[in-house]
Amino acid sequence: MKVSDPIAQDIVESMKEIINQDINYIDTNSMIIASTNKMRIGTFHGGAKRVLAIKSEVIIEYDEQYEGTRQGINLPVYFQSEIVGVIGITGKKEQVEKFGKIIQRMTAILIKEAYITEQEKIERESKKQFIEEILFRMYKEDEKTLIMRADLLNIKLDIPRVVIIARIYEDYVGELLVIPSIQEKIYNYIKSYIDFNSQNLIVQSGMNSIVILDVNSIKKVYRLVKNIHENIKEKFNITVCFGISSISENVGGMRKSYIEAKKALNVALSSRRSFIKKYQDLDIGLLLDDILDATKTNFVNKIFKNMDKDERSKSIEILIKYFENNGSINKTADELFLHKNTLQYRLNKIKKLTGYDPRVIEDMVVLYLAVILNRLEK
Repeated sequence: MKVSDPIAQDIVESMKEIINQDINYIDTNSMIIASTNKMRIGTFHGGAKRVLAIKSEVIIEYDEQYEGTRQGINLPVYFQSEIVGVIGITGKKEQVEKFGKIIQRMTAILIKEAYITEQEKIERESKKQFIEEILFRMYKEDEKTLIMRADLLNIKLDIPRVVIIARIYEDYVGELLVIPSIQEKIYNYIKSYIDFNSQNLIVQSGMNSIVILDVNSIKKVYRLVKNIHENIKEKFNITVCFGISSISENVGGMRKSYIEAKKALNVALSSRRSFIKKYQDLDIGLLLDDILDATKTNFVNKIFKNMDKDERSKSIEILIKYFENNGSINKTADELFLHKNTLQYRLNKIKKLTGYDPRVIEDMVVLYLAVILNRLEK
């Protein structure tokens, strides 16, 4: 295993915090690739060359005893029975010799941890590519190749599965989605809930966490997702929306399940009350999500064509509350912290600018569609 420069630098800095001595990490070419003394990085270390030759520690009695060395101790670092580098501690023999074996062992442990982390990343990326290929069908593999790859990744292809897509609610986009660590925290939190079954899978794809569960009950899935949703809200104060597909019997149905979960998620993202949507429960949202994006945009722009961006945003916010409260002026005014007369004035203004009166049922339907389609626009 080749220890990368960043990992080696993390190791020497961690070790210095423990013993407060300058520490170097030297690779198998006897070059210092990491050091708490930055001036020494990239220089040759003759003492390390000696360590690599005799496979044992070398104590440096005085500076330049070997080319590029300073007084101290140098020890081989092993990983899987092979020397992968040399760790060196700078200082007088009586100061550093007592730390030698400890630092050697701790370095080996840190390298092993870095290796495990790297392998986990590789496995995660491999599963991501495989799952995205199945869901998005970027190109079609022959069945034998698909089975072979699935076996290598320990993924069963012939079991019932449900696809769930999770995404942070749009209201947080500007505030949180620019911070990758937030996405990673949500991903890891969801993962912690499904890790009890090795056939439960999760991958991060853009802003979405795609979850594939080995389960044959939508009720169980809904309870699990509801628990995850509530606990994320409590722990991180973040609302995450979920779209849940119907059950696919095998890998052949997973593409269809993914499309169903995506439709359900889009409806959940457009909602202000229900952040978890099952595909089987979709009604008008199922129809609206199938409308072409260009048609959605044209319809919304047509309804609100006489409003500037700020006026449109304010009007949509009022209409959302108005619809949520089933047209109740009193409840809507209270929730928007407005006087009833002020709300009536704004509803009249919406009527004047759009040509549709929110208090007339036929016009209300048009405005309701415009509000929903505005949130469904991609």
